[in-house]
Amino acid sequence: MDTKTHGDIDAEVDPKFRCLKSITYVSLAKLQPSLSYERHEHQDHEEIYYIINGTGHITIGDERAKFRDGDVIYIPEKTSHSITNDGNEMVEFLAFGGFTDPKKRVGGGGGD
Repeated sequence: MDTKTHGDIDAEVDPKFRCLKSITYVSLAKLQPSLSYERHEHQDHEEIYYIINGTGHITIGDERAKFRDGDVIYIPEKTSHSITNDGNEMVEFLAFGGFTDPKKRVGGGGGD
């Protein structure tokens, strides 16, 4: 079923640039100054972080980059990552996660 809503943009996107075919969860995360979420990876889902407030750096795989409020960060499945608050204020971000296995997606027939 190809359903469009008012305001949808009709554009072709190269499959290598597509992400989050479904959103399984949205989580508000907060990280105090000088703290980090330890390096970890997810075997079954990808994530997008939207930085609401604060500055710091993120490591995804072997790449390290600075971030600030308003940034959007994509984290592929099976990719190690960590995020660090190296600023003076709380980092707040939304983490959007989506299962990559069709059986685990909402409505994907997994039933678990």
